[in-house]
Amino acid sequence: MFAYIMHTLIFWHIQTSFLPQAFTSISYVTLDSEINAKWQNESIILTSEPTQAILVKDKVNKLFDGLFNLSYPLQCLWFVNTYTVEIEPDFLKGQDVYTLIVQENNITVIQTYTFRNLKLTFIDLSRNGIQVVENLAFANLSNLEVIYLAENELTTLNSKAFENLPKLRELLLMRNYITLLGPSSFDFVKTRGFMLSISNNRIANIDEDTFRGSNATNVSLFLENNLLQQISINIFHNHSFLEVSLTGNKIRTLTGNLEERNFEIGVLRIENSFDKKSFQSLLNWTIINNITLDCKTCVSTNLKNLAQPVHFQKGLSVIFLIFFAICSCWIVVT
Repeated sequence: MFAYIMHTLIFWHIQTSFLPQAFTSISYVTLDSEINAKWQNESIILTSEPTQAILVKDKVNKLFDGLFNLSYPLQCLWFVNTYTVEIEPDFLKGQDVYTLIVQENNITVIQTYTFRNLKLTFIDLSRNGIQVVENLAFANLSNLEVIYLAENELTTLNSKAFENLPKLRELLLMRNYITLLGPSSFDFVKTRGFMLSISNNRIANIDEDTFRGSNATNVSLFLENNLLQQISINIFHNHSFLEVSLTGNKIRTLTGNLEERNFEIGVLRIENSFDKKSFQSLLNWTIINNITLDCKTCVSTNLKNLAQPVHFQKGLSVIFLIFFAICSCWIVVT
């Protein structure tokens, strides 16, 4: 439940936790026309009083290597609505920056080695119109914990974009146009407690081997509001999930090996789109595997006749046991 609450608040958290007022010192970089004309040939050298954050407030068509020459570690570097169309590879080479926010621009491609061998812990690239993330776009970032790629125009998830990110714990891909999840899509998921959100996309198909190569445990997987009509439980085999949320889909069929036991799901959140047989299979599967089923719409009109006897039978069993115990005591006394 904690991870679910965190997921619902994540958008608000990211948008507010790095506001300028959150820092005790901040530098606002505004480029006049003369400096802007020389932008491609000169660095912005900031070596005076150290500051916690730099917010760039002018047009910056391209982010390139040498753009900044910082003599001190920087907590946050922020480009918002700066009309940026390209981030060149290694544009932060040699700079100690921990949080990078590039939002509301027109960057269609994140190129190979755009981010590598840096001290970044948090990257927010939301609302940039990103369509492609190339192989090794994020590489050898030993401290990186969060990548935020929400509200872009991605149609596929390229797992090869994420290489050697040992501390990555959150990948947020909400509100894109991803249509399917293929084999080994999440082989880069290695951290215990990983949060993976692909809600509000157009996913209609998930390959059974989509988590092949991942050894993370207690993963939180959010797939709300996609186009799923069936799902194979084989997806979960050999893996451990703290919770899986599938609400907002129209899942009618549960497929796969229902007898398999080599997996773990703490909470499954789903809505009722099932026929009676499929729902009974789902119910039995969750009970046998000790999965908490969070399905507020499951006892609806078309399932009342199915769901009520389950509870009724449990009630009868309890009454029978009590009656048997009383009878046994009476026999012993007499």
